[in-house]
Amino acid sequence: MAITIAKENYPSFASGVGVSGKRQVLYVNYGEGATKDNPVWTLLGGLETNTLSISADTSTVQTKESGYWSDGTVTNKSYELSADVIMKRDNAAQQAIEEFLLDDAITAEKGALNIAVVDLDTKEYLSLVVVPKSWEITADGKDMIKKKLSATGVGEPKKKTGFVAAAGEEGE
Repeated sequence: MAITIAKENYPSFASGVGVSGKRQVLYVNYGEGATKDNPVWTLLGGLETNTLSISADTSTVQTKESGYWSDGTVTNKSYELSADVIMKRDNAAQQAIEEFLLDDAITAEKGALNIAVVDLDTKEYLSLVVVPKSWEITADGKDMIKKKLSATGVGEPKKKTGFVAAAGEEGE
């Protein structure tokens, strides 16, 4: 039995509208004059996947006053980032992450990296201070490369708006 494939059965999408979600990219605060307070955002690459796991530890107690329901307080907050990043081979941000992991002097002096997960459509972003735990190649091409970044957060993630990249680093 033959199946007829008809173009009218395919859904239509406007060519300028994404159908798979937000367009997100990852930037590293790295470059001449970069500081914590005045970042120089250098494009790492586009995010294929991005998981930010935020958690809190609590200390609980059950008392007669709480009706023996647990009553508690937050004792510790933490976050973990896991992202698959597609990027041009050997870009400056990629090299900054690799040198941070490979050079003990840089790791000891800097302590952590400042990265930004940016929505290119809205210019909203999440500024994260992280310590990379792993940086592994998952696909390797002639001009493009895909790596998986796993990192532990240090301090509070900050939601911001109005992202501005360094000149020539727009990510479009």
